[in-house]
Amino acid sequence: MQQWNETVGRWVVGWFLTAILVLHPASGWAAQREGPEPDKVTSQAQDRDKVLTLDDAVRLAVENHPRIKAANQKVGAQEAVVRQELGAYYPTIAMENAYRNTLSSGTVTTSQHSFDFLSSRANFDMVLYNFGKREGTVQSARNTLDASVNNFRTAEDEIILAVKEAYYGYLQAQALVKVREETVKDRELLVRQAQGFYEVGTRPRIDVARAESNLFNARAELIAAQNAVRVAWVTLKNAMGVPDFPEQPLAEERTITPVPVTLPQAKETAFSIRPELKGFEAQRQAQDQKIAVARRNHLPDILFHADYGRQNGNRDASLFPLQPVWTVQLRLTIPIFDGFRTTHKIEEELRNYYSVRAQEEEKKQQIALEVEQSYLKLVEGQERIKATEAAVRAAKENLDLATGRYQVGVGSIIEITEAQTLYTDAQTNNIRTLYDYKIAEARLTKAIGSP
Repeated sequence: MQQWNETVGRWVVGWFLTAILVLHPASGWAAQREGPEPDKVTSQAQDRDKVLTLDDAVRLAVENHPRIKAANQKVGAQEAVVRQELGAYYPTIAMENAYRNTLSSGTVTTSQHSFDFLSSRANFDMVLYNFGKREGTVQSARNTLDASVNNFRTAEDEIILAVKEAYYGYLQAQALVKVREETVKDRELLVRQAQGFYEVGTRPRIDVARAESNLFNARAELIAAQNAVRVAWVTLKNAMGVPDFPEQPLAEERTITPVPVTLPQAKETAFSIRPELKGFEAQRQAQDQKIAVARRNHLPDILFHADYGRQNGNRDASLFPLQPVWTVQLRLTIPIFDGFRTTHKIEEELRNYYSVRAQEEEKKQQIALEVEQSYLKLVEGQERIKATEAAVRAAKENLDLATGRYQVGVGSIIEITEAQTLYTDAQTNNIRTLYDYKIAEARLTKAIGSP
């Protein structure tokens, strides 16, 4: 009998080791996302003389922005959830040691004298089959991982768009400063001309006063434009996620390209590749699996249990040596009644599924609106650029004529100051229209799903 016990004990232990070796997860289960590197900005980026291109700004944002890092960590967390759920395919092994001093010597008998009980055993438990509950839970976790990956891509797209908007905003602010500087120079020249004409008696004092007033207004507008550049740079640094990034020149981005697609094509492309919609699709699939798992909770579980150890269980025997004990058990658990928990769990998952579908439909409508607004803004921008360029040419010609008339004593101070204001406004409108177009182009690209 003792030989039989030892044989069974060796068989159980060997079965334990074999199961561990066979079921141990491979180290290359999935490509692990590299942990976030410490925040760093290359020495080239720190060089103030280096021109910062739009691609460089986008790269810095993708590498450094906290929101992207947070989304990346959520993906990593969900990968860990998937591995947790895969643990249901593996056994649980535990060591159990117990010591007690008791009067009980069995289930019904007691003794007048207490005796020591000592037990040490290894337990092995494993779910052999549970009618798809384990598989559904794992697949649900994988679908949720897909949704997390698409949420990460959504965060990337939104940060890239914010960088482009801030980049073009900075270029616009710089261009407006140049216009204001040119306006100040023109009005300083006009003050000198008016002063000269006044000194020789060909113009009244009011011309000088009006020219000086216009000059001071132009200087105030220049100060505001210069401050707008500083604000735009702070906005760009924030969009890149690098608050200590030194200011440096940006590469000009004034290329005007025709609208690449038609509006129906843009919507169709957006519906097929926008990561938000792919994320909702993955969430629906995850909910499908959760519903299936909830329904399968009505089905039984087939469980395997084995243990092997040593103990003393006889009060008449000495404490040592301990006697070998083992158990092998196959158990079928059939749910009969659980207080309607499973029924209500199914209802919960169904309602969550319909909630995801409604959110998906809402997002689809928002994407359609976003695409259409960006597309129409882009088309409008193309026409406005042509109109404002023509306005700049006409305003420049008007300024040249007014300047000539004033210099020969034919024109008035009001005529030339109005001409200067008209030219400044025309240049300002043209610059704003140009960068509004670039921002609309970036928004359409993001709305389509390819930032």
